[in-house]
Amino acid sequence: MNYPASSRLWLWWLWLSGLTLLAALLAEQGLSLGQGALARLVLLLAWVKGFTVIEHYMGLRHAPRWLRLVVHGWLLLVTGLLMMSFC
Repeated sequence: MNYPASSRLWLWWLWLSGLTLLAALLAEQGLSLGQGALARLVLLLAWVKGFTVIEHYMGLRHAPRWLRLVVHGWLLLVTGLLMMSFC
């Protein structure tokens, strides 16, 4: 059967929900990574989620290259600065 691309959106929702649950679990458990390393790991998961939202839900996969670079650069800048604040 040939399904439209939108029928696979539930897989992306499942991926994003899984990342959210993983980040929440990591933050709740604390592990033995230390607060700074744990915060950076959770921010890395947030970056992956942001990348997924930008590419699949904002429709920038087919946008002009300059627009994709600006949006991805903004996401990288924000998460990078937040990660540096935990050093």
